[in-house]
Amino acid sequence: MYRFFYARGVTRMGFPWRFVTRLVRARDPLRRGRLPLVLLIGTCLVAVTAAMSGAATTPPGLRFAQVGHWVANPSLGMIFHVNGAARTVDAQAAITGMESESQVVQGDTSGYVVGRSRIIEFGKSNLSVEQTLTPPTGERPVAIEAKGGPYLVYREAGSVVRLGDTPATIPAGRLLGQPVTTPDGTLWLHRTDSNVLCHLAPKADRVSCPATAPRGHPGALTVVDKQAVFVDTETDTMSPVADDGLGRPTRIGVDLPPTAQVADADVSGRVAILDPAARRIHLVDATGLGTDRAAAAPVSVSLPDGTYSAPTASRSSVVLLDLRHNTVLTYDGAGRQQQVTAMPPETGEPRLTRGEDERVYVEGAEGRHVLVVDHDGGIGVVPVTGSTPPTPSPTLVAPPTEPSRGPEQPPTASRQPPGEPDRATAPTEQRPPAAGSRTGAPNQPTPARKPLPASPPGMPPGLKATANGANLVVTWSAAAANGATVSGYQVAWTPTSGSGGGSATRPGSARSMTITGLTRGTAYRITVSAQNSAGRGTPATAQATVPPPPRSVTVSRGRATTYQDLCDAPDCAFMRVVMTGFRPNTNYSIKPHSDEWPNYNPGATLRTDAKGNLTFQDFPFDDVGQHVWVTVDGLESNHFLWRAG
Repeated sequence: MYRFFYARGVTRMGFPWRFVTRLVRARDPLRRGRLPLVLLIGTCLVAVTAAMSGAATTPPGLRFAQVGHWVANPSLGMIFHVNGAARTVDAQAAITGMESESQVVQGDTSGYVVGRSRIIEFGKSNLSVEQTLTPPTGERPVAIEAKGGPYLVYREAGSVVRLGDTPATIPAGRLLGQPVTTPDGTLWLHRTDSNVLCHLAPKADRVSCPATAPRGHPGALTVVDKQAVFVDTETDTMSPVADDGLGRPTRIGVDLPPTAQVADADVSGRVAILDPAARRIHLVDATGLGTDRAAAAPVSVSLPDGTYSAPTASRSSVVLLDLRHNTVLTYDGAGRQQQVTAMPPETGEPRLTRGEDERVYVEGAEGRHVLVVDHDGGIGVVPVTGSTPPTPSPTLVAPPTEPSRGPEQPPTASRQPPGEPDRATAPTEQRPPAAGSRTGAPNQPTPARKPLPASPPGMPPGLKATANGANLVVTWSAAAANGATVSGYQVAWTPTSGSGGGSATRPGSARSMTITGLTRGTAYRITVSAQNSAGRGTPATAQATVPPPPRSVTVSRGRATTYQDLCDAPDCAFMRVVMTGFRPNTNYSIKPHSDEWPNYNPGATLRTDAKGNLTFQDFPFDDVGQHVWVTVDGLESNHFLWRAG
C-alpha cells in the first residue's frame, strides 16, 4: 500500500518554489517507524457508582419483574393498578376513547390498553398517553406479561405483537394453541393444524420451530420449571421441547380426553390438567421429566358441578374458574382445596391472567372487580370502581386510529396530537366501600369497621428521569403510605441492554436523586419503590438516555520531525490531532488541509478507542504562516496557525 506525500519547499540548490511529489510507502497506524502514533487515553469512569452512600452494584442482566396488575373499566373510561400484595388499588387514570372489552397489559416502562381496533400506550411513571398503535386484526388477543414482552398473541390470525422496548408484529402461523412463556422470556407457540412447536426469543424478529409433535395428536404446551413441555393427550405423555426436537416422553398415568385443558405452568412439580366432561382435575408428576425415572401416580380431584375454564397456575396454587356459578377455586399441588370465592356479579365472562409476580388476577368482565389469588391460594376481592366518582379531567386522550385487518402488517403508531391534554388524574389509593354502604346515600351512617392492617406502600407517582450532562436526575412524588409510614425509597437503575447498573436507598422524605458514573450514549431503566414496615411496594418505572458527549476535534503542533528531504526541522513538525466524543471502536478517515494547499496529504484512516476518543501525531508540515486543520466525518477542526519551530 502506498501514499502520496505532498510538500512545499525549496531545493538545496536554490531552485524556485515548486511541488515535490514522492511515492512513499504508507505507514501502518500501529507501526509508524519514524512517525509513531501516540495514543492518549482520556480519563473516564469505568465502574457505575451512585452519588450517595448505600449504593450497590446491580448484577449483570438484572431485571425487576413487573408486580401488580392493570385493569380497564370501560364504562368509567378508567384504568386501575391493583397492588396484588396489598390487595388495593394504588393508581388510576382516565382514558378517553377506550373501547369496550379492553384489557390492559404492562411492560417495564409502559402499559397498553388493548382494544379490538387500537392499542393505547401510556407511561407508567407519569400516566400519560405516549402513542396509539393499530393491531394487525380485530381479534381479541391472548395477553401475556413476560420478560422481553409483553406479548399479544392473535391465535386465529397467527400473529404475535411484541410490545415494549423492541416492538414488532411477527407472523407465527395460523391456528395457534394456548401460548406459554418460560422464565427467560421465550414465548412458545403450538400450531394446532400441523403440530409444529415454535418459539420466539426476546428481541428476535422471527419465530423458530425446533420440534414437531406427532401429526393428528391433540395436546397443549405448558412450562415445568424453566422448560417448555408438550402434553400429548393422544398418547397420554409429556415431552420436553428442546432445540433439537421433542425429548424423552414420560407417561402421565391417566387417560386424557382430546378436550383436556392444560395449565400454563406447573405447581410444585405437578401439572394441572382439566377433564371438563368428567369435571375432574388431574395433577400429574413432572419432576422426572426427560429421565428414565417413572412418574409418581397422578392426583385426581373431583370438582363440584359446574363449567370450568382452563386451569391457571399461581406460584403454588392451581386456579379454576367456574363459569356457571361465577366462583374461583384454588387447590395446592397435592390436590387439597384451599379456597372458594364468589366473583361479584358482572355482565359477561371473567378473565384469568397470570401476572409476572406469579399471582393470578381474575377480572370481572366489566372491570369493576378483581379477585387476587395470592401465592398461598388465598383469594381477596378488590373493587376497582373507586370509593368516589373519578375526576372527569384531566384525562388521557387517545388519538383516533383506524383498524387494520392485515395479520402480517406491523403495528403503526400515531403520536399524541399537540394541544390535547396528556396527564391523568393523580394516582390515588382506593379502598373497598364500607360494609353496608350504598351509592347515592351519603348521609347514611356506616357501621364501624376494624382498621385495616398496614400493607406495602403504593407506587410512587410522577416518576421522571432527566439527563443532566453525564448524570440522570430522578424525581418522584410521595407514595401512598397504606397504613404505615414510608421509611425509604429504593432506587435502581440498569442499562436497557448490556450489563452494569446499581441501586441505592433514599430516606422516606426524599423526592429526588442524582445518579452519576453512567455510560454516555446509554439508555437506562430506572425503578423507584417505597418501603414501610409491611414491605416494599409496587415500583414506578421510567427510562432515560444519557446523551453522548459532544464531538470535537482539535489540531495543535506536535513534536518536531524531518521527513526525507521534503520537510526539515525545526519548522517541520507533526500535526497533533485530538478527537473526542466519536463512536467507540470505529474507523474514521482523517483528512489534513492547509490554506494554500488544501489537499496536500491524502490523510489516514484510524480507529477510536472504547470510549470514542483518539489522539495521534501525523501529517508533517513546515510552511510557516499558513493555517492547518483536519476534517473527519463532516466535522472540521480549529484552524491552527503554523509558526517557526
